[in-house]
Amino acid sequence: MFKNILISFFISLIGFTGLAQNDSTPPPPTFIYHKDFKPIFDSTQDAGSSLYYQKLLIRFLNNDSALSKKETLALMIGFTENPSYKPLEDMEKETEIYDLNNNGEFADAIHQSRSFLQKHPLSLLVLRECSYAYQKVSKRMANDMIFDSSILYNDSAKYFMDLNDKIMEAMIFSGKGRSPEAPIFSLGLADGEYFIPNVGYQIEKKDTEWNRYGHFLEVVTAIDNLTPKKFYFVIQHAKLKIDDDQANEQVGKKKKKSSSKKEKKKSASKKINSIEPVEKIERPATASDSTQTMPNIVVPIDSTTSIKTP
Repeated sequence: MFKNILISFFISLIGFTGLAQNDSTPPPPTFIYHKDFKPIFDSTQDAGSSLYYQKLLIRFLNNDSALSKKETLALMIGFTENPSYKPLEDMEKETEIYDLNNNGEFADAIHQSRSFLQKHPLSLLVLRECSYAYQKVSKRMANDMIFDSSILYNDSAKYFMDLNDKIMEAMIFSGKGRSPEAPIFSLGLADGEYFIPNVGYQIEKKDTEWNRYGHFLEVVTAIDNLTPKKFYFVIQHAKLKIDDDQANEQVGKKKKKSSSKKEKKKSASKKINSIEPVEKIERPATASDSTQTMPNIVVPIDSTTSIKTP
């Protein structure tokens, strides 16, 4: 299933040297994180740009075959501004979905995956796990001779795996990952750990470190024919997002505490002056949810379809 990805991955490691025997100068990197992240990010927030996040997202969800690796990478970079992007919480939910599949709870895995992907459509692990769950249910239906439903579920499995492959190819496009200064772009904190098995390697060790640009990296030591190789994945943007969220949380706690003190002081003043509190006026409810809702994922199956597992 990952044959095309494996071929692309190994070609990227070779560096196309076989196609450029007469040129000793290696080709320039297709993406340099410390130089390209900011301008690409700015483009994804510009409605007039061809890399505008919403435009790319629609094409991605429609499984547009013309969507390039660079455009998919830009989409991933643009998602770092999405309010739903919470690396620590996302990783926990991804693990829960993985465990559902691991326990054979494929119906629940599909339900949880579909719900998660509505606001996290670029999750490498969940796209794969959703595809896997659909595939397992499809096989069960085929065994039960429910062939129409089996075909629909198999189509859904292919759809989600196609999206998974797009993310994988964009990661391969982003860097070779063999040095701290040329890391692979990783949207999630643990995407490097999901990437390595997808290309046929085994994980021996996981670690973190900083490169000379001050960027935070996940380092995965992988085994290939008994030979350990280190792969570097840049997660600086994820770290900054976590830091910002924690800072905002602390500010919110301080404001709440300060407000509480003021209320106590005000209450005490009222008691001293024997002033009756004024009647509270109820205001109409307003939409306060700032979370951006992603468009519904288009798959060849009704999301309300119930799934029966033996």
